[in-house]
Amino acid sequence: MLLVVEPGSPKGFRYINSLREWILSKSRSEANIIAPCSHHGICPMAKHPDLWCNFSQLTQKIPKSVFPKKPQERDIVNEKFSYLIIQKNTVTPNVELSSEKEAVTPIEKSYFWPRLIRPVIRKHKHTIMDLCSPLSGKTGVLERRIIAKSHGVQGGYRMAKKMKWGDLWYFPKRIPNKYRKEGKFGKRLW
Repeated sequence: MLLVVEPGSPKGFRYINSLREWILSKSRSEANIIAPCSHHGICPMAKHPDLWCNFSQLTQKIPKSVFPKKPQERDIVNEKFSYLIIQKNTVTPNVELSSEKEAVTPIEKSYFWPRLIRPVIRKHKHTIMDLCSPLSGKTGVLERRIIAKSHGVQGGYRMAKKMKWGDLWYFPKRIPNKYRKEGKFGKRLW
């Protein structure tokens, strides 16, 4: 495996994205993308000049005894980074299988799950998540999901409150009841 890490700036993301495009030009038997992307298509964030894929990590600065610092400087800093993990000479489940339903183990299923690309927005009775989701395994799409308290445990409300930036979201997309019902106002849409 190869791990490439760049600063979480637009320029760092462009470096990572150009490496990603180079890997995608190769055959899937040579190299596959493991993380953060769950698809082998064009990155949906690369299309927008004002969006870039980055993640956050709290890090501790070098101690004052090594490098003197000003008294007002913080000891712990929130660092942003962009990364790409590449695996060579093996084919990943999202290339071999057409959907998550064909996967057997949870590890195989995780290759089809969307990833949180921004921090979760926690509101009173719902949470808002921005996800990069694989669309039929070939391309990616940015989507915003609202997980309400009415979704319950099966819909992932309790888990949505605990999710962190960069985690995988393993709950399926829930279609509200008003769109699933058949009745005098229309037929079932899904």
